[in-house]
Amino acid sequence: MLFAYTEKKEMISASEIDENKNCFCPDCGGRLVRKAGKIKIPHFAHVQNIECHGLSEGETPEHLALKQLFYQWGSRFERDWRIEKPLSDLPQRPDLLLDRLAVEIQCSPLKSSRLEERIVGYSQKNYQDWWLLGKKLWPKEKFSHLQKQFCSFDKDRGLHLWLLEEKQLRLLYHIHEIDGLVYCEERWPSFSQPLKEILHFSVSKRPPHLFPTIKSVTERKQTLSLKLVQSNAGIRELQHYFYQERRHLLYLPDWMYFPSRYFFFYQEDLLVFRYLFEKERKNASLIFQKFLDYRQANQREWLFYRIDQREILERLYLEAIFCQRKAKVSSA
Repeated sequence: MLFAYTEKKEMISASEIDENKNCFCPDCGGRLVRKAGKIKIPHFAHVQNIECHGLSEGETPEHLALKQLFYQWGSRFERDWRIEKPLSDLPQRPDLLLDRLAVEIQCSPLKSSRLEERIVGYSQKNYQDWWLLGKKLWPKEKFSHLQKQFCSFDKDRGLHLWLLEEKQLRLLYHIHEIDGLVYCEERWPSFSQPLKEILHFSVSKRPPHLFPTIKSVTERKQTLSLKLVQSNAGIRELQHYFYQERRHLLYLPDWMYFPSRYFFFYQEDLLVFRYLFEKERKNASLIFQKFLDYRQANQREWLFYRIDQREILERLYLEAIFCQRKAKVSSA
């Protein structure tokens, strides 16, 4: 941490204090020691290895540097930015705070249970949380479970994720899995404009169009067939479900294999959703419940802590209507 309390409860920076002065953690009250060296910027650490709920993860040099950068960036345009300020109504201390906006810069892995606790805590106390990932957590060819948990979703940007490095802030948005990972991107150089303006930036690019073709349907079936041959666990469970329904995974109506904007969320389980859509005659509540029952029975967790699953199911429902109509028009 970059700030600590003195014996008089005054907040003081690690870069401004004498090494021998007594300092204390703003959260747990424990004794702190000042550290500085060639690798890390001056900072405080607990004298003893105790569990501090406000700052339970160790801080890497990258995290300390990015936190200081973000504070300086925000303070250049807006005076009320606070760094490492303990919250009065929640046992958490965000990296930065501006009114009810809590900024968290994540540079190293953490337990899913701890992340969920922090996200839920912010939501229950009506804080807007803004998560940014350091370079070591940036996605590459695929998103890990942890990276998915930092994603957000809204009508304007679709599925999106914020990334931070010393030179710039990046926004990946309209994230899809269509023949690999696909997304749009915006970048802001450091200190280029106020952070709140960036957070609420209205993107200009629209999501990529999905054009179902005979070739795309054939390729999808070939992929599923290959996974069956390879005894892929998830595909075996999917095939078992359709066997129970006296159907076969590879012989469903063609529209069910059409590409989906929401494949990223559910992967091949989307076939179950579309099958239920046709079977239950558009009874949305029943479709949602049976689909979630299938997911739970096969231990499929919802990995997106910052996204309302109900909203994605509703969008998936509307997409199924579109795909079914598209198939009827094409066959007419």
